[in-house]
Amino acid sequence: MDKNIFHGIAMGGKLYSLRMAKRMTQEQLAAQLCVSPAAVSKWERNQAVPSVEMLWAMADFFECSMDELAGRRLAQVDRMGVYDERRFRLIAVGEDLLRCAEISREKGLLAMEEAVVGLKGGSSFLRFAVPYIMNSFMRQAEVEFTFGLLENYAAALPEEEQREGRMVTAVLKAIFAGKSVEVQQEIIASYIGMEYREKSGKMSEILKYTRQELIQKFRKKELYSKATNLIEGCAQLGNFEIQTILRNLENATLTAALAGASGAVVERFFLNLADRIMYLVSEDLERWQGTEEEILEAQRTVLEVGSFCLNKGKE
Repeated sequence: MDKNIFHGIAMGGKLYSLRMAKRMTQEQLAAQLCVSPAAVSKWERNQAVPSVEMLWAMADFFECSMDELAGRRLAQVDRMGVYDERRFRLIAVGEDLLRCAEISREKGLLAMEEAVVGLKGGSSFLRFAVPYIMNSFMRQAEVEFTFGLLENYAAALPEEEQREGRMVTAVLKAIFAGKSVEVQQEIIASYIGMEYREKSGKMSEILKYTRQELIQKFRKKELYSKATNLIEGCAQLGNFEIQTILRNLENATLTAALAGASGAVVERFFLNLADRIMYLVSEDLERWQGTEEEILEAQRTVLEVGSFCLNKGKE
């Protein structure tokens, strides 16, 4: 492992974000620390490591701990963020299940069976499960026996699809038992997770906006304050760089950072988000009620992660 990497993150990214937060050039920081600008440049590019004494001096100057300066607070930045595509797929399949329930109530079970092949979520297990249940009922199989077998089929799916299979089985069982829409929504939310509980039942409402409408909605957004301009440079980054940053940011961090940014930066990030992710981020952004300090902390994290990702890409 590179000796300049601390617990999965290069300290250069942290130093860069702290310097940018103080709006200092490398030359200004070098003068403050009594070192050459070249030394600061090498530290930020992870081509050299400051001495322990210099780490102490920088920690004092930036008013942070040495652990934080060394990047330990962002342990292992190379991981998927909260925006897990599999969870958004569960939301899509959940919408299809609610649509099945609606068709069943309005037109009957046979109509639901006909409609399932054209649903947008594309769940092959849902397309299998509905005809399977209907055929079982035509053979006068018991309900519990039928759904018990369906649970077995769900358990035999590839591991990454098993949660979807269990959700489909549980919701279809509630539909055939005549449970209310509220019960069905609660079952779906329980498979997606607590952080999506409120959103899972509102996706149809959110999806009434097109991508361009959402982008236009934030295009004229102004900075939260003069101080929250730390990530304005992101508006000039390419798609690859933005996508790399996004893969390593958590939901709350991205929302807080964008809450303080200009419309140009919001648009740059939105253009690199999948549809459903963008819809949820836009909703979070509209409801965000944090402080300037929370924005600055999030924007410093974006700078830190961005610097690390870009440096790593050059290795």
